[in-house]
Amino acid sequence: MNNNEPLISVIIAIYNPGKYLRACLDSIVNQTYKNLEIILVDDGSTDDSLALCNEYAAKDNRIIVHHKENSGVSATRNQGIRLAHGDYFSFIDSDDFIELDTYEYLMELIKNHNVDIVTHEHFITKPSNETTHTCPDSVYGKFDRKDGMNIIVHHFPFACNKLFSKKCIENLWFNETICRGEDGLFCRFAFDRADSVYFDKRPLYHYVQSEDSAVRGNFRTSQLTAVNLIPIYDSFFSEKYPELYDYAMSNMLHLMTTLYFDMRSDRANYSKEQKNIVREFRALFPKVNLNGTSKNNKTLCKAFHKSPIFFYISKKFRMLIWRLRRGK
Repeated sequence: MNNNEPLISVIIAIYNPGKYLRACLDSIVNQTYKNLEIILVDDGSTDDSLALCNEYAAKDNRIIVHHKENSGVSATRNQGIRLAHGDYFSFIDSDDFIELDTYEYLMELIKNHNVDIVTHEHFITKPSNETTHTCPDSVYGKFDRKDGMNIIVHHFPFACNKLFSKKCIENLWFNETICRGEDGLFCRFAFDRADSVYFDKRPLYHYVQSEDSAVRGNFRTSQLTAVNLIPIYDSFFSEKYPELYDYAMSNMLHLMTTLYFDMRSDRANYSKEQKNIVREFRALFPKVNLNGTSKNNKTLCKAFHKSPIFFYISKKFRMLIWRLRRGK
């Protein structure tokens, strides 16, 4: 490996990952592909993350450490993009880790298939076990922009299991006003710039699920910013990918039912926010043909539209039955 190889900028947004950070950093600095620019952006961590970043930087001159006040993952990733000089870009969460030959393997795919973005499968790593995420064989391989968009909308909405060419993300930023679903938004815009993409079935990314993960734990009002995705996606899909409009917007309907359920399940009083979610849902519902979505999603959305309260109670009941059957 030499500097004639393309430079990969690895951007890691860091906020209190605790014990998981060392495994993440080890999996990056020990990559078999050496021409890396490793950008560690600490988002005002209150644990010892910054000290650990500086420790690694002292041993590896490929590492850049930047510390800033806490402002969220999107602003943190954007800062990483500003600092980067790479030909390709990778975004890794600081509590996850990757296989040691990840970048060597992905660069071979890019070289062999002449594509702008590579997406790969991932492991779901829990404290007690690890499973592999899989999709139908039909979604793996090389695709043009239109078919690639179809696949990420249905199967791969996240940024962390992708390697992006610079042309696909140049002057493209994570939306800092959205705190849930911003990953998928960024990926859709990036894929819209690609001529061709490749989806590989080999799992390379270890998605570590712990109680401290960002998608777990108590409801946070910042998650309600996801409703800002509605007008963006309404315009994006209706203008550029009308064949995907109903599926994409049915996912937004489903997301709103999830937000509503999480708010009602929380002990705090979110009555105003719940009313806003119901209002947004009912404004969007008539525009979406649910026939293209899953039977379960169709049932959930129709139930919510008829009665949010009944939807909440019935979902609570089904969850209780599920737990009883599992002996929990």
